Amino acid sequence: MARGVSIFCPYCHRHTSLEPASVEVEAGFGERIHVAAVWEQSYDSKWWIGVCNYCNQPVLVQNDAVMVYPQPLPSPTDPNIPEEIRTDLDEAKRCFSVSSWRAAAVMARRAMQSAAIEKGATTKGRLVEQIAQLADAGKITVDLKEWADAVRWVGNDAAHPAGEAVSREDAEQVLNLAEQFLHVLYVAPAIAKNLRNKKGK
Repeated sequence: MARGVSIFCPYCHRHTSLEPASVEVEAGFGERIHVAAVWEQSYDSKWWIGVCNYCNQPVLVQNDAVMVYPQPLPSPTDPNIPEEIRTDLDEAKRCFSVSSWRAAAVMARRAMQSAAIEKGATTKGRLVEQIAQLADAGKITVDLKEWADAVRWVGNDAAHPAGEAVSREDAEQVLNLAEQFLHVLYVAPAIAKNLRNKKGK
């Protein structure tokens, strides 16, 4: 059992550190003591009740959060990313959190297309063309174009019956690439702007 396991609480939607719940038990001679609520399923699997340190609600945890019930929320997307794009990526993360790998890849691809359009790509083009438009206009680097294309490839496979299967690893890498792409496009410039404003530049 691990103390201080961190999750995004499924109840209060805050990043929280879980602490083991204290259970009162009879110790004999009328004495009552408090112990952690732990069930040892096997030598390498222990389940325990964790309590959110913000809202005090309980969750069931296996070991150091290998599994948690109710399912914890994924980390929220940075608010500097425009709402429509952020909504797409958040949905991709929720799909991933319930093992819907194909759906996660499709929504990550959608977030990339939403970003391409927001950055000036023509709305009627295919994503491959929209990514190329951003690169040709100097709005993304060669590296960022490669990231976007990788997300597009996996998202296309996920969206079409004839496409290759999407594994957990594929979905996780696509989500990471999409989020890093959006951070470069929106979050880093917002941080730089904030610093310039502080310095009066």
